[in-house]
Amino acid sequence: MSADTDQCSRSLSEEEESLEGEISEFIRSLGDASLSARWEAISSLVDAGAPAVVALHAALKDPNKYVRWGAAEALGRIGDPRSVAPLIAALKDHDKDVRWKAAISLGGMGAGEAVCPLIVALDDDDPDVRWGAATALGEIGDERAVEYLITALQEKKGPDGRDGIIIALGELRDRRAVAPLVAALEDRNYEIRFEAVKALGKIGDPAALDALICCIKDENWEVRLVAAEAIVRSGGSADLEPLFNLLTDESSDVRRTAAGILGDIGDSGAVDALIAVLRHDEECRYEAAEALGRIGDPCASAPLTQIYDSCDPCVRVAIVNALAQIAAKNR
Repeated sequence: MSADTDQCSRSLSEEEESLEGEISEFIRSLGDASLSARWEAISSLVDAGAPAVVALHAALKDPNKYVRWGAAEALGRIGDPRSVAPLIAALKDHDKDVRWKAAISLGGMGAGEAVCPLIVALDDDDPDVRWGAATALGEIGDERAVEYLITALQEKKGPDGRDGIIIALGELRDRRAVAPLVAALEDRNYEIRFEAVKALGKIGDPAALDALICCIKDENWEVRLVAAEAIVRSGGSADLEPLFNLLTDESSDVRRTAAGILGDIGDSGAVDALIAVLRHDEECRYEAAEALGRIGDPCASAPLTQIYDSCDPCVRVAIVNALAQIAAKNR
């Protein structure tokens, strides 16, 4: 029995030594000149899991920035709680890309211990690091970050990174952010307006409704599209007029989205407007038919039947399904 035990112990020791050797080789490969080789090494280290964590902690101090970046990426994906402190330390790395990756990894891990260091990182000189710190705070979801994110948004330290702050405020869903987000709807940068509308939609505060309705007329179609969704989330489904206006938008994506939202609301007051889309907008007939089916008003049966023969096969399927839904709801 003793001999068998000794043999088993030797085998385990050999396996551990082999794994340690592989991990060391993978970490060296993090500094490879080839990007694909570096990503392959990261994947291998993630696959190794917990046994690679201590070596990766040491790699966060490697002279090669690619090794440090790869170590931060791998540690974030492994998600071992022991890695929180080393990743917090990496927020002060002299390379901006490593600081950014450390922030992203901490956010992905939901590391509550990192909230205060990430708040400090909101003041980083690099906009990408500020973006990473903000979005990480949004992922962690600690309300302590709200006032600092609002301050960072209002200070407008630079032209970049603000979208990350806005995304985080949307994830945190705190009503204190409504006023500064409404103010961001006036920004000249459409990407900022786009993210502000999305964030307000996630918060869903009726106080933002008037401002969101104004966004229906935004010059950018993407802003108009997300405004339609945000209006409903903010309690605007009682007034369908803004959504009706979007049914004639120049962008077919906006028109399709508006039709779908009207179908989800299920108000029979939208039937006439959707029938008009069905008859006159070939690009959006499919969505109009689906919406009419979800509403289930029998007034839509005749228009759906009348247009059937002039539609393509996909729209015909939507019409058949809509007619079945209407019949089922009115038995």
